Amino acid sequence: MLGFTLLGRNKAKSGRIGVAVGPDGWAIALAAPSGHLDFCQFYGPGTNMVDLINAVVEEHGWIDMPCSVVLHPAYYHLFLAECPPVEGDELSPAVRWKIKELLDFPMAEAAIEHFLLPDDAYRGRQKMLYASALRKTALKSLIAPVVESGLNVDCIEISELAIHNIIARLPDEAGGMAVVQLYDGEGFINLVEDGALYFTRRLDIGLDKFVAGSDSREFFDALLLGIQRSLDYYESQLGKGIITRLFYSPGTDATAAIGEYLSAQLGLGVSPLKLIDLDVFAAEPNEHLEHSVSAIGAALGPYSSEEANRAAS
Repeated sequence: MLGFTLLGRNKAKSGRIGVAVGPDGWAIALAAPSGHLDFCQFYGPGTNMVDLINAVVEEHGWIDMPCSVVLHPAYYHLFLAECPPVEGDELSPAVRWKIKELLDFPMAEAAIEHFLLPDDAYRGRQKMLYASALRKTALKSLIAPVVESGLNVDCIEISELAIHNIIARLPDEAGGMAVVQLYDGEGFINLVEDGALYFTRRLDIGLDKFVAGSDSREFFDALLLGIQRSLDYYESQLGKGIITRLFYSPGTDATAAIGEYLSAQLGLGVSPLKLIDLDVFAAEPNEHLEHSVSAIGAALGPYSSEEANRAAS
């Protein structure tokens, strides 16, 4: 188990809990109503998550606290689709029908969430959205330990949007921003302008192919290709401006060579996604926070009402 705690073992009765679940471990974070992070801990793979979360919730007095659960990208599919020409309560059912042919299981068994892209994406030719989908049985199994712990799970989040909650809190940059999130075996890239998410794409390369201090040419070549394709698509198809800043995560000492390589190859301002840059900490951050960005993003929630451009079905 790899873990750390901010502010010791203070008990809290208000705020929001973020729990990120994944094959590479779980992270738990608590954001107070003030927007400051009061607790954050990461638990590596091999931990008995059922016993662990029960113990953490009981120890800190978190029964019935609101909780957002973040799913690792390995657990769901993400599709880009045209927005159906309907509004309001009709939109979610229409999205389900829109993507049914893309599913490899019956639509009745699917849990589906969607979020809309800004009106000027794709040069305003057609309103677009992303829809995530997984089997309802898989979703129930993933969140069952969290529900049974006594937390009030009122939101299921995907990693792309949880990370976006972090990016939206960074200082404004001239031009667009990119964030690359890497896991073992995969990753994704988000492209953002004026605090709005315009594009996201999965990357077919992960940290399992990267070893600091050794020859990781396969990793670097595949990562650069995925990023460059995304940047080119952003300009040519979405009709947006040039990305001028890129953040990568996890932004630890072990991944510093990734930033150095991307900076040299892309000609962008490249930086690790360091949560210390956010005004959300009431204690000195630990570098292992960088393994918990999804949980922290879920606990903090959307930065403003404009960011809450999502719907669930």
